[in-house]
Amino acid sequence: MKQLFSILMPILFVSTVYGSTITGKVVDENNSPLGFVNVVLLKADSTYIAGTITDEDGAFLFNETTGSPKFVSVSSIGYANQTLAIPPTGDLGIIALNPESVMLGEVVVKSNRPVTAIKGDALVTNVAGSQLEHAGTANDVLAQVPMVLGRDGNFEVFGKGSPAIYINGREVQDLTQLSQLNSADIKNVEVITNPGAKYGASVQSVIRIKTKRPQGDGFSGTIRAQGVMQKYFRTVDQVNFKFRTGGLELFGNFGYIGGKFQSSNSVDMLTQSSVIWNQLLTQEGFMRTNEFFGKGGFSYLFNDSHSVGAYYSNGFIMQKTEHTGISNVFADGVPYDNLTMQGRTENNILPKHHANLYYNGEIGSFGIDFNMDYMWRKSRSEMWNNETSESLENSIVNSLGINRSRLFAERLVLSYPFWKGGIEFGEEYTTSRFSSDYTTDASILGNATSNVDENNIAGFFEIGQSFGNFNVGVGLRYEHVKFDYLENGQKIEDQSRTYSNLFPSVSLSTMIKNVQLSMTYTNKTQRPSYADLDGTVDYINRFTLEGGNPFLKPEKIHSIELMGAWRQFFGQITYTYKKDPIMNNTHPYGDDAEIKLITMDNFPKIQGLQAFVGGQFKVGIWQPKVNVGIMKQWLTIDYSGGLKRLDNPIALVQFQNAIHLPYDIWLNVDMQWMSAGNDDNTYQKSSSYLNAKLYKAFFNNRFSITLEANDIFNKSNRDVTLLNKDVTIYKLNTTNNRTFMLTLQYTFNSTRDRYRGQGAGTNEMNRF
Repeated sequence: MKQLFSILMPILFVSTVYGSTITGKVVDENNSPLGFVNVVLLKADSTYIAGTITDEDGAFLFNETTGSPKFVSVSSIGYANQTLAIPPTGDLGIIALNPESVMLGEVVVKSNRPVTAIKGDALVTNVAGSQLEHAGTANDVLAQVPMVLGRDGNFEVFGKGSPAIYINGREVQDLTQLSQLNSADIKNVEVITNPGAKYGASVQSVIRIKTKRPQGDGFSGTIRAQGVMQKYFRTVDQVNFKFRTGGLELFGNFGYIGGKFQSSNSVDMLTQSSVIWNQLLTQEGFMRTNEFFGKGGFSYLFNDSHSVGAYYSNGFIMQKTEHTGISNVFADGVPYDNLTMQGRTENNILPKHHANLYYNGEIGSFGIDFNMDYMWRKSRSEMWNNETSESLENSIVNSLGINRSRLFAERLVLSYPFWKGGIEFGEEYTTSRFSSDYTTDASILGNATSNVDENNIAGFFEIGQSFGNFNVGVGLRYEHVKFDYLENGQKIEDQSRTYSNLFPSVSLSTMIKNVQLSMTYTNKTQRPSYADLDGTVDYINRFTLEGGNPFLKPEKIHSIELMGAWRQFFGQITYTYKKDPIMNNTHPYGDDAEIKLITMDNFPKIQGLQAFVGGQFKVGIWQPKVNVGIMKQWLTIDYSGGLKRLDNPIALVQFQNAIHLPYDIWLNVDMQWMSAGNDDNTYQKSSSYLNAKLYKAFFNNRFSITLEANDIFNKSNRDVTLLNKDVTIYKLNTTNNRTFMLTLQYTFNSTRDRYRGQGAGTNEMNRF
């Protein structure tokens, strides 16, 4: 009996401990959770068994472990490694990591924990605890996030175009919200370059911003004033208020953007008809803008499981543009005419109604997220063009365009834990209308009235499961779209469409020792914008017109992506195949075909390959980051009576530097270079910029001053050549982009927004 007992006890011990879960939580020296820390199971001889990373709260979990693990190794760059014996219960409790410094000669090199890591299909950049806390606003943070290009709300993801941006799960409809969010309040930023079925079929990339936990009740707010000098002066002013008591939060945001913008360019347009027309146009102009916006709403947190809220926003934009230009016209290389042009445009957007209502909660194990949105906008554009000719008749053209857009959308998402993971499923319904009334006195054009009515019903299902150190996700989205095109009140059957499509997605992620890997496949679509579908023809000059194409089909997109991260390095590579891609094209207009219409068309196909790698380091007070990317496409078009290949790659190099100076002053010096190459049916010349910024906070970060100099050498403009069948347009942008900015910001009783609404119908809003 004793021998039997001595044999059974180790077996029972192993099966009890190592056949169940192993858990723990990792914190830093200040007892703050450490996310994205490497956790590895080891045998008694230190042989690797399985690995994972901690979540945002520092927790980790191994399910149904095998291989008789004896130890857990916990490691993160910038912290001393720890190897701990696994207790009989499998619960390692709180594991505290201490910072680690390495002395190299007289230079102290301290590696900070990885600012960028992989979480499922997302590239996650930690902001809390890094130098990005001192960047200024969310705009400044995103400008420093790998894979993200641009600034001041005008962002794109490398090779993926404009992203959908979320703050705490709520999609950002007004990009000025990014400047209202203090960088010190941001926890992390996730960039998804191949989003799955949960997101709309036309969403090519997603940026998710998560903020820190809210603090306290009472009255809080932020006052921000920014002065910008870019040849002319403009200002951006904002006031944001919150009042919180118990579960109730009231908030209001108000802002103003005003000033003068310069516009300067030259265009060389070659039009091939029976005569080869060559127009050399130089143009100078400016725009005055006045924009007011306001937003007010509430949220009520009943408890951690139930929250409701609503908001209403409105505003208006008034813009006046004036330009003068000289156009030298040649016919078959012989001087034909000289035109002097004067133009004026008034654009007014009034009003901009938008309302959102949401419920977010849990009933039992079910998670519920419901959103309902309504939007209505009206824009008016009045244009005057006066062309004085040396050889022919003068031409005066007046036109008026009035556009109206309205949208109603609702979205319901349910989640439920299932087996070794969870499932999410939901539906989204959107109904929208875009109408255009266009009148003109141009003899070659006519008045037009068009409507676009669209109804979109979508449903999606996603399931995620964990098997050892592998995480698998499968999703499927169904969208049924009914599209009606009406001209002068009559439905045009040939231009109306109905689509029913399934969009699958698959993801796989794992961790092999210290290497994080993720692979995804998605099937997407890109539907034309309402402006691209608008059949109204606009007057450019007596040789060239511009308009949309109601016959456009959505493009179909297949993407396969692989991401990896090791220590402070990461990389990504994506292959994309597009069928029926939408690009610029030209067609003859009129009986004699001498006038050309620039419009949009579906091309047969385009293939693309992109790669992006980066690394981040820390040497004393200096924190440099280096990113390198390349995009290459395979595209052949009809051009000038033959075929032309557009497959020159575009390379990107970024060198970003953060330097922590005495007196807690932060200096940022950022450089970027982008090579010449082809993007769709354009050829873009190289560009570069050098930016510098000084940031200093006072009074425990309540007040801050930021001084910036952007594009110091004025090299960021990209000269573009548009290559079409009959028209080649070379545009040289000579606008001065050298900008100096001074920003003053005061924040009191800073708290995080509790509003949990995610919004509905966001894809349609973007198309407006």
